[in-house]
Amino acid sequence: MATALSKEGYFGFGLQSVKGSYVSPDNWLPLMDWGSRRADTVQLQNNYVALDLADSQDYQSKYFSAGQWAEGSLRFPLIPGMLTDLLAWIQDRDDDNQGMWASALIDCVYEVKKLTDMKVQRARIDLVKGEPVMCSLDVAALKLEAGSATTPSIPTAAPYVFREATVELATGGGALAEDINCEKIRIVIDNLVEEPAEGMRLVSAAAPVQLYNLSGVRCWGALSRDFVDNDVYGDFASGTEAALAIELARGAVSATISLPRILYVADDLGLPGSHEKRIVEKVDFLALGSVDGETAPVILS
Repeated sequence: MATALSKEGYFGFGLQSVKGSYVSPDNWLPLMDWGSRRADTVQLQNNYVALDLADSQDYQSKYFSAGQWAEGSLRFPLIPGMLTDLLAWIQDRDDDNQGMWASALIDCVYEVKKLTDMKVQRARIDLVKGEPVMCSLDVAALKLEAGSATTPSIPTAAPYVFREATVELATGGGALAEDINCEKIRIVIDNLVEEPAEGMRLVSAAAPVQLYNLSGVRCWGALSRDFVDNDVYGDFASGTEAALAIELARGAVSATISLPRILYVADDLGLPGSHEKRIVEKVDFLALGSVDGETAPVILS
């Protein structure tokens, strides 16, 4: 028998073809607390507003809800064969440049959170030497209600790990080539979703009816690299654009993250001050779309 004390539970999502119509999840991912973060922080926001009235009372005694929605974050490892819908949910847009809606179930054993009309606000992918490849999603949903437990189809494959990633960098204005010296990479994808809380600051506000994507995707990140040469530092110092591509592969199953244009905006290069430490170059970058506007700054496939 499942119990909350044994921390059992699951997360599943399904892509909606239209807004407002819940679909049963057909993608199941095991949430994972890696580090100090909780794996699930998606919470109902009741947005109660207490009223101050000239009614001869010196207390707040009346209130209303300005509207409900849910928001929070989900953290899980990337698993081979389970990424097609996830990558589409993060990056795909319709003809109006709006992101995809999804439905989800988050089973916390004694409460099942059922979410409808959920969008990815931001995604962060972390690749760290010796660790599983992790993904964190900041999400917002227009509706959260009590759901019912189901029988999930949790993947049996182990998560991708760093050693299964092939990293390619373009340096000196040249073509992409494999680089074995990167040991930590973080990529942040911001879908510029309008924050639902912005409409709730006035008493007259109501719950949002949309979660608009206000523009095309924004992307930035950072990488840490053994200082075995000055190729990356030289590009940073000269303002030369670079490129980054990552392929995760296990057998015939693969996924790629491509950043065709990156600009290094900061380089934290310095001596460690100890014979027992290596010189590691930490570089922040901004990912850019193509000049003709046809290619996004990040492509997930």
